[in-house]
Amino acid sequence: MKIILASHYFSPHIGGIESVVESHAKRLANRGHEVIVVCSDIDAESMDIMRDGYRVHRYKAWNPAEKLGAPYPIPNPVNARKRIVEIFTNSKIDIVHVHGMNYLTTTAILRYTPIECPVVLHQHTPFVEYPVPFELIEKANDRTVGLWNLRQADHVFCVSRNVRQYVSRIDHSLNPEILVNGINTDEYHPDNGTKQDVFDCDPDTPVLFSLSRLSEKKGLSVLLDALRILDRRGQEVHVVIAGDGPMRSVVEMAANTLDCLEFYGKVTDSKLKRYYAAADGFLFTSKSGEAFPTLTIMEACASGTPVIASKLSEKAPGMTDGENCVLVEPGDADELVEGIVECANNPKKVAIMSQKARESAEQHFAIESRIDRLEECYRSVSGTVESKSSSS
Repeated sequence: MKIILASHYFSPHIGGIESVVESHAKRLANRGHEVIVVCSDIDAESMDIMRDGYRVHRYKAWNPAEKLGAPYPIPNPVNARKRIVEIFTNSKIDIVHVHGMNYLTTTAILRYTPIECPVVLHQHTPFVEYPVPFELIEKANDRTVGLWNLRQADHVFCVSRNVRQYVSRIDHSLNPEILVNGINTDEYHPDNGTKQDVFDCDPDTPVLFSLSRLSEKKGLSVLLDALRILDRRGQEVHVVIAGDGPMRSVVEMAANTLDCLEFYGKVTDSKLKRYYAAADGFLFTSKSGEAFPTLTIMEACASGTPVIASKLSEKAPGMTDGENCVLVEPGDADELVEGIVECANNPKKVAIMSQKARESAEQHFAIESRIDRLEECYRSVSGTVESKSSSS
């Protein structure tokens, strides 16, 4: 099959939707499909590249809301149309698989997708609780851009229960399928690193690792408030925050004033795997707008690292409070502190949780079964569209 995978932007190894699209593209290409990733040029080194067996085509776009922590590329209408039309003109596309109902980048692709070409839409996030007036803008966008994009799809995937609830509220006629994201459990593994080799601290000190986009949405303020409380208490714990984003300077300043905090900034894939495996726990503090569990949570679990996480959804697959994770109320710094203290002061419990985390990842988060399901879906919607075309 010749498949278009469309994302709002595509910068490998930065997490979120981009990591999913990259993983899908690589594995579908490995299975013999011809894969084209189409995206905006945000964070791009070049407009067209070949990598891991698939091609990436970019078009020009603006991203004015990035400074507010809201990635929302706006396609350049002239350049985007030219680039996208060229792709459809030069070859027959069998499937268009778009990621993110909320984006004009999805609309840009679907606007020029031939009517006979099947469309699969993949939704990764629920509603994000931005402050007013941005929350009102988000709601308006969902009911216009989001609804139009959803109605072009022949099949809709949602990556978690809370995402499906959100999509169903936008279009009540839909019955989206839940397809939880997957990871390579061979790449993320407990044997990737030890605390003594990876972190610059006393080997007896509990180490907690956090990786996210550094923005308010990710609960960075809540995490920093919790660390200030821990610092005042003199709690023996070492917290490492990695990532980049609008709140980078705030995190750097906190790291200069808090004894328990160290900031690593951007990290490479190889180092990231070592950080996950060497840490005693992983911190996930987002307040809203996340699928649950996230890719970072899955990667931590596969690395045998228990998670202290904001509880964003009920009955999340692979997540059992007290068994492989500690779940706390989103936005509650005091409860987050108690979760951190519980793990920091109970190494035997953490060792048991570590084993359970790895077992859970192997059972619930392996990637290849997700690619199997995508191929099944592609064949199914292709047959459905062909039947409709024949009938008409």
